[in-house]
Amino acid sequence: MGEQGLFIKWITVSDMSDDGLLIGAAVGSGIAAQTAEIGGADLLLAVNAGRMRNMGAPSIASMLPCHSATAMTDAFAAREILPRVSIPVLLGVNCWDAEADPGSVVERISEQGFAGAVNFPNAALMPRAMRQLLDRAGRGARCEIDMLARVQAAGHVALFYCGTKDHARAAAEAGIDMILLNFGWNAGGSIGHARRASIEEVGLVARDYAALIRRIHPRARILLEGGPVVSADDLGRVASIASLDGYVGGSTLDRMPYEESVTNRIASYRLAGSRQIRLTRQQEKILRWGAGHGLIGRSNPMIACLEHLEALSGTARSVAVALEKGTPLGPVLSALDRTGRDAPQIDAAGEPAAHVSRRLFGRDDAGGHEGGLLTCGETVVLRDVHRSLPSLQRRLARSLSNGALVTSRRRRRMRVTARILFVFERAADEPAIPADLHPELGAHLSGWVVRIPPLRQRIEDLPALMAAIAAKAGLADDALPPLSAGSMQRLRRHAWPGNEAELERVIGRLAARSSHHDVSVTDIDGLLDAGEVAGTGFERSSELEKRQIVEALWRNDFHRGRTAEALHISRKTLYNKMARLGLSD
Repeated sequence: MGEQGLFIKWITVSDMSDDGLLIGAAVGSGIAAQTAEIGGADLLLAVNAGRMRNMGAPSIASMLPCHSATAMTDAFAAREILPRVSIPVLLGVNCWDAEADPGSVVERISEQGFAGAVNFPNAALMPRAMRQLLDRAGRGARCEIDMLARVQAAGHVALFYCGTKDHARAAAEAGIDMILLNFGWNAGGSIGHARRASIEEVGLVARDYAALIRRIHPRARILLEGGPVVSADDLGRVASIASLDGYVGGSTLDRMPYEESVTNRIASYRLAGSRQIRLTRQQEKILRWGAGHGLIGRSNPMIACLEHLEALSGTARSVAVALEKGTPLGPVLSALDRTGRDAPQIDAAGEPAAHVSRRLFGRDDAGGHEGGLLTCGETVVLRDVHRSLPSLQRRLARSLSNGALVTSRRRRRMRVTARILFVFERAADEPAIPADLHPELGAHLSGWVVRIPPLRQRIEDLPALMAAIAAKAGLADDALPPLSAGSMQRLRRHAWPGNEAELERVIGRLAARSSHHDVSVTDIDGLLDAGEVAGTGFERSSELEKRQIVEALWRNDFHRGRTAEALHISRKTLYNKMARLGLSD
């Protein structure tokens, strides 16, 4: 047994040091191996999944018959990794190979200088039906355990990828000293998998498996990999629930950091090469004017919008504003009319037509006339009037065009003194004036419509908007964690369907994070997803329960008995819940 074997054997069977968890990296190239060693990794796993990631394919491609796993791993592991690192390297062993033989595996490990072996590719990452087929063929988890037991008996290190409780029990009974609890392919990154289990669920399962293993084999060292654990914070949360001896990173240590690094570099070069927009004095004046009303941004669409708003602000005529959902209306109303932000508002879509009519035109009855907002001499904000009755729209159009209101009962003529600011919630690809607006009202507003560009059309204003929103919320300058160039680029590429309202949610989530760690692209993806979910309203309890059951079924290969056990309910209760939620089929 070489120095690598002695070293790794010592650190896995002795008490853990003050350095914390044992950290392993599953790699597929010399540069990934060297970088992992520099970063402080304790051991390396040379596996074909690492090579597939280096080729631009997802890790799951390592399970497909597109390459010979044995030939691929042997070639790069011995040629690229062993000569370039001094830390222990475990060779990925493919037990599905028809020519796989424990004796030849031990011989290859000894001759080439590997510290030991790891079962990869393995049955733990296969669906339950496929695992059963492999077991019947004698090439499943039992074969992998027997292979690693021979490796360990020869004085080398054996690391077993474990995916089920039965596998954990069998590995412990075989005396395997290092058992890696794998929770599936990593979530996150550009080609990562969807998150199926929560961090807390992973922690509880890991605690359960670890307790089982240590009852049978107290000296075993238990490591963790995969699933939703994609950051140090995630690992810390799991370790606070389950007692772990180490962590192995695959995509989290070679694919995702590489994506993040290259993204950041290219994004920073792009930002460095962008030229500052030269603004005229008039434009600078417009920007100051807009900022005074809370309209932030220096992009061309924003400058054009501000110029239009300033032109319309000088008129007493009624005008229309078209804007997307989530765009703040207050600053726009303030820009059009200093009193507009606090002006009385009527929601024609949410109020009964009779109520809208009375508020606008007043009431004329036997007791006399009660004045409405049209004759109050103030600014009035009228939302979505096209949702009201056509007769009301026609009367409003004629009153505004004639500058006079004729009362319904006494036929008294009254001067219209109000300025109406019509507001329509319209997507950028929709006409600013709704098609179902009464033609006479549409003709009155024609040419007097200002369109507020959505956030995605003025994305270069994003940093300034974020700073303004944070300041308005009373956050300190250092309250938000730093964003890398790649993270900011990810925000720039987001469609922002919820506009500033969605951006406020993201900033709120950023403020809840620690300000001591940079926010990664993967972190941003999670924040945006959370924001989009929040934008749809709170999830009903039945929907949440249904989703939890579906995810538990998925994790347990749709075996209802194991699903009920995982949910801590009886099988009968599970059946009743599934029937109630429409999941019986």
